[in-house]
Amino acid sequence: MSQKCNFCGHAHLSETRTRYIHQQGDDILIVDEVPCLECEYCGEQYFDIGTLKKIEADHAALSAHRKQPQRTLQVAVEEFGTL
Repeated sequence: MSQKCNFCGHAHLSETRTRYIHQQGDDILIVDEVPCLECEYCGEQYFDIGTLKKIEADHAALSAHRKQPQRTLQVAVEEFGTL
């Protein structure tokens, strides 16, 4: 990938780690410390395809109960119109 943001055009992307939220239907997986490139100007994040495939496979294993999560969180859900 070029070191230029496709969103804003800024030329400085830096390697960092972030929280990634993966959703399959109503199942949500939160993965911390995911490596990515992040635009220093607008914050757009870019992930390696291998990283995303690994997260997808892990989510499938959790959904099929072949693996237990490290921890679980209770998450509130609201519809914007009711705020």
